[in-house]
Amino acid sequence: MWSSTAPAAIAGFIAQLTDSPDLAGVSVVDGPVVTNTAALEVVTVGFQNEDQPAVVDGTDAREGLGIGRSHELYTINCKAEVLNGASDIVAARGRAYELLDAVGAALAADKTLGDAVMAAEIGPVALSQLQTKNGAVAMILFGVNCDAYTAL
Repeated sequence: MWSSTAPAAIAGFIAQLTDSPDLAGVSVVDGPVVTNTAALEVVTVGFQNEDQPAVVDGTDAREGLGIGRSHELYTINCKAEVLNGASDIVAARGRAYELLDAVGAALAADKTLGDAVMAAEIGPVALSQLQTKNGAVAMILFGVNCDAYTAL
């Protein structure tokens, strides 16, 4: 039976981030959070909002005349976010990029996301920042590009 690797890739990526010593104390979240979180540092795997409605975005194509596996190329949309209660945007931005660096290090340690894909790497990155009544917020939207063949 044909099946996408995306669910296993997301689960593998979350496990990697949760186990990463570089992200100790950081809240790693699977998908959108229903309630407000008290965490000051969050990495969300499977991020979506009104502007970015897809958690996973990509293509699936057969190669040649084969009837078995198909080639998947997709991006898992994610977010690293930091709230600095002292309204220090420089510190919030710097820490958000430290979180992204830790994500990159976790990916470098296992580019297969627990054997779910052939290769995964950080893809598109976009920084947003704002001042709120609770402090400075730096948010980095990033993609994890995955290259895989579907399971049979």
